Amino acid sequence: MRGLKNTFIYLLCGIFLFNSCTKDYQSLNATHDKPSTTTIGPLVNGIEGTLFLGGTEQGSIHNDYYYPVTQLAATTAFSAFVLSNGVDDIWNNYYSALQNINLVQDKINAVADKESMNNIQAILYTIRALKTFKVTDEFGDIPYFKAGFAYTGKASDFRVAYDPQEAIYDSLLSDLTWAVKNINTSANPVTAAGNPYQTLSSFETVLGNNMAKWQKFANSLRLRYAMQMVEKNPQVATPIILDAINNPVGLIEDDNDVCLWPASLGGYDLSSRWFSFSTGGTGLVRMSSTMWNMVADNNTDAGIFDPRAKLFVEPNAAGDWAPYTIGKSSGDNINAYTYASTDPTNKNGCLFSLVNWFLIRDEWYIPEVILSASEVHFLKAEAYARGLGVAQSLTNAEAEYKAGIKSSVNFWYKIAAATNTASENWAAAAPAAPTDADMQALYANPKVAFTGTNTDAVNKIYAQEWLSYFRQPWLAYNLWRRTGATPVDPASKPSTTYTTFYRLPYAQDEAVNNADNYNAQITKMGGNSTSTKVWWMK
Repeated sequence: MRGLKNTFIYLLCGIFLFNSCTKDYQSLNATHDKPSTTTIGPLVNGIEGTLFLGGTEQGSIHNDYYYPVTQLAATTAFSAFVLSNGVDDIWNNYYSALQNINLVQDKINAVADKESMNNIQAILYTIRALKTFKVTDEFGDIPYFKAGFAYTGKASDFRVAYDPQEAIYDSLLSDLTWAVKNINTSANPVTAAGNPYQTLSSFETVLGNNMAKWQKFANSLRLRYAMQMVEKNPQVATPIILDAINNPVGLIEDDNDVCLWPASLGGYDLSSRWFSFSTGGTGLVRMSSTMWNMVADNNTDAGIFDPRAKLFVEPNAAGDWAPYTIGKSSGDNINAYTYASTDPTNKNGCLFSLVNWFLIRDEWYIPEVILSASEVHFLKAEAYARGLGVAQSLTNAEAEYKAGIKSSVNFWYKIAAATNTASENWAAAAPAAPTDADMQALYANPKVAFTGTNTDAVNKIYAQEWLSYFRQPWLAYNLWRRTGATPVDPASKPSTTYTTFYRLPYAQDEAVNNADNYNAQITKMGGNSTSTKVWWMK
């Protein structure tokens, strides 16, 4: 990390406190020359720091599984990373953070005038929902309601049972509804008792303590996860979809995407991004033929119709556009991105096209995307096209569909134009932003045009939403599992390792440290298998 500002020092303190709670017995982790208590601000700041993706998570799960499973990208072979290590990365991050979330909740509960804590409570609910939804979507049932309380010292809090995913969803959606209703966006709000609302101030670094944006974020998460469960429980999901779309607080809008921006954190180094592609043989990720078919009509520059193509991927070492067909192409087991590489033209002789060097090499500017405006547009487009909650309207669906494409294109071109750090000057190499004529040509391409049957229209919404998740493969993975209708190259022949990869296996430590509850859970599921569907899958 370089050039950290004072605010980000608090983040480091929070991360220290977060890491100090990872074992059952706190005294084993005590660092006696460091503070053992803290206030709400640094704790929340540290929890926000856990939103960053782990390097092993990206290398062993995103690159080895989520990309080829969804066919957003391909891999020429499995990397040297191990799936269980990526699982541990996610599992340990979540349960350590959950302890700090519960610590903050204890401090909120101790305040006499609870209304004064409403905005902080809403932020905590939203962060907890964001993290918990992601983990339960990846694993299925998880310990939740009684988890993360080992700091109390009670033996009963060390090993807790697994909770049904459906119950977790219901609870988190209720929390988000509370947040939307109770956030106070006034400049200087006071309670009914006359006390000022407490604030996180500079400790809140994700949205800059902008409560109106937190309100829109919480409401947008309601839309995302109600849509996630709509195939399984439409009776509960569709009223939430309707309320989220029509709620006067609004949803995340264009140019207000929720992201983790390194620059806003005093120059935070996102080294895990490059590490995940360049270490352990994970330079084996290639452009998939499925993705290429959605952005180009042939393997020439003239055949490219989607302006995002040259931002997401790049030619092979010979300068050609060469897509990799999953299960049919072979060779190219080359680590394309050595960690020491600073030359984007050195592709180590790769036969197939690569993920854009700048997109994964930059550690200082390009954000990690949490929830984009384009995603909101696509969710609304699906709701209108299918009549989920709202009245069915292909006219409204098309408007949101095109808005989602435009929002995604604009987002990535603005990123490319602004990425000009000393070591990664993407701005100098990126193509010019598309013109209005370029965008109209994109909308008119037969693969994109909002024409055909209602089913055709819905599938095109899924395709463009899928493509917009190019650097959020866990969301593409959710969409693939929920709909079964994301793009597939008919020529591809993926193995059953990919076609039935429906969940992550539980962390191996659970079999030792939480044996009784773990054994009860896997008995209920019929084993700790990746082919077991999570609750919301049909």
